[in-house]
Amino acid sequence: MSTETLSRQGGFRPASAPPKAGAGGKRLDIQGLRALAVTLVVVFHLLPALLPGGYIGVDVFFVISGFLITAHLVRELEATGTVRVTEFWARRVRRLLPASLLVLAVCAVLTFTVMPGITRVQNFTEIAFASGYILNWNLAASAVDYLNASNPESLVQHYWSLSVEEQFYLVWPLLLVVAVFLALRGRPSHGDRRSARATTVTTRRAVLLVLLLVFIASLVFSIVETARSQPSAYFITTTRAWEFALGGIVALVPTVRLAKTVHVALSWAALAAIVGSAFAFGAGTAFPGAIALIPVGATALLIVLGDSDFGLSPQRLSHIGPVQWVGDLSYSIYLWHWPLIVVVAANVGEWPSWVRIPLILAATGVLALLTERYVERPFRRPKGLFRRRSVTFGAMAASIILIVGAVIPAAYALQAAVDQRQQDLQEQLEGSGTGADDCVGAQAVYNDCDDAFAYTEYVDPTFAQGDGPWAWFDAGAAADACSSETVGSWVERSCAFGAAEPASANVLLIGDSHADHIVAPLQKVSEENGWDLRVETRQACNPFRVASSADDENAARCAAWGAEAIDAAAADPDLQVVIVSTRGDSGEWPENAAGAFRELRAAGKSVIVVTDTPNVDGRDVRDGDLITGPACILAAGEVTDACAWTDSPTDTWVEDVAAGEGIPLLDLRSVVCPEGTCHAVVGGLIAFSDENHLSGSYALSLTGWFQRELAPLVRAAVGG
Repeated sequence: MSTETLSRQGGFRPASAPPKAGAGGKRLDIQGLRALAVTLVVVFHLLPALLPGGYIGVDVFFVISGFLITAHLVRELEATGTVRVTEFWARRVRRLLPASLLVLAVCAVLTFTVMPGITRVQNFTEIAFASGYILNWNLAASAVDYLNASNPESLVQHYWSLSVEEQFYLVWPLLLVVAVFLALRGRPSHGDRRSARATTVTTRRAVLLVLLLVFIASLVFSIVETARSQPSAYFITTTRAWEFALGGIVALVPTVRLAKTVHVALSWAALAAIVGSAFAFGAGTAFPGAIALIPVGATALLIVLGDSDFGLSPQRLSHIGPVQWVGDLSYSIYLWHWPLIVVVAANVGEWPSWVRIPLILAATGVLALLTERYVERPFRRPKGLFRRRSVTFGAMAASIILIVGAVIPAAYALQAAVDQRQQDLQEQLEGSGTGADDCVGAQAVYNDCDDAFAYTEYVDPTFAQGDGPWAWFDAGAAADACSSETVGSWVERSCAFGAAEPASANVLLIGDSHADHIVAPLQKVSEENGWDLRVETRQACNPFRVASSADDENAARCAAWGAEAIDAAAADPDLQVVIVSTRGDSGEWPENAAGAFRELRAAGKSVIVVTDTPNVDGRDVRDGDLITGPACILAAGEVTDACAWTDSPTDTWVEDVAAGEGIPLLDLRSVVCPEGTCHAVVGGLIAFSDENHLSGSYALSLTGWFQRELAPLVRAAVGG
């Protein structure tokens, strides 16, 4: 994380506590805040259970950036009436990009050399987005992709916050220049002291007004968007702009005089609010909504209070040498610590934490020290050609082009290999029948093939990582039968796979993403049997959910969608069979499920429930963690029946209600977990693309099983 080192007592300060200036005019208290912020982030990344809200360190940095940059820009506006915007950008480029692009280049090399194959497409792609400082928007888009939610972290995922900062640096000077221009337009300038004072007052008022507008608009949007879609709201710039604006407002706060005891008490309270938030917040916190006001407001208060030599003041902690050292290196520490964490986890994850953590911290410190000394410092005050803006921008463009030019072709090549693998598998699976000689994927189980769980040359974790269920439709003719819409955070899909008239049966599949991952084999079975098959799904949404006053927008939409889908199915005069496939671990609503089943049956519909699939259990492979199927296979190595685990079904309330209502169950677990043992590798395919969704190819290999088991149930239901 970066903030400007031009903090030469920017903004106003309390008269009772004048800021101390360190070497180069830096405010020691702000250096201390930098050290605190980066420490919170690093500890959070290394020990998230210890400091679950340590991510607020990023917000501390945002406030500091808003304060320092606004103070600098206002000083220039007051002195010259404008801002040399391109010169400002050039300074930002020299200050930030050399170290940033160096780390990106190293991450590209690490991806080519030491990172697992299953991570390379993601790493290369995110390195490209990070090079252009738009990674936060890419992560916001993928954050709402439910089937990508469990993808491993990339080497450069932490660049999302650097992207937000760079976008701030790009827009902020333009915003302030326009605001001041409009405020001063038409005002006569007499060149006297009174006119200069009036111009200064008008300039500050214009800046303050625009900062207040940004603060209010962004904060309101942040609260609304966080409630609507917290995963994406976390990353986007517009939900964070108010934090920069508050820092800018602080830069315009007039001098205040506080008694010693009041200054000390407020300082400790603000520090406690930041540290307390780091301990109290966590993954479930609706962040960065209204609750972010606590650490953000506390940071702003500490900056307003300024530095102090008061004996009991917490600001005195900032004066300690090691704290200043960490503050000075905070940018490089932030850049290096995360790639080291990911590389170590991917290659020596089995090492105990008491070995890994000191190793990562030591390497981070050394690399940060070298980077600050030999990369950051020389470019901060460049000599020769790099003092020219044209050279600075040209070097920036060339460096970005080199990095992007290295990683994008590699990503495309890997993706092309995945696409070819999919094409080959599709031809193989669609060309096979249900005889005993067909042993690809699930066929090896329901056809009782020998060595069904052996590790073969066809097992491909890289392919399986991206082998989502809808990949098998997106490029095919079946894509024309489906439409999708993102409502809230999750995708709702509707499909209509029509049969030749008259259809032998009219069938509806309804459910969440666990209905999505069996659409491919059901579509094949419906085509073979002449059914009219429709699909209605909403990701992450159990259709029997009951609305609650505590629901966020996604949960509320889920409850409404489920009720609407059930009512529509019951009212459809042509519909004959309703197939339900859904996860049971998102909550329990047995009474609503029973009511829905009764409503459908009272309307003359037959109901079939597909039993749920398990979560991948990699406890024997990865220190007790549940991990994705591809990651588990990669960690286990090329061994027979890697990552097998004993089946222990939980959250079976949907199936239990169905059985109690006399509704037939289609026991998918019998082929996914035959004889009580679940397998990650079956018939040369990895069965799961993440930790709970069947891979697309494995699901397609279930076509023969669905034909054997489902088709008779549908024929019996329609009297065929």
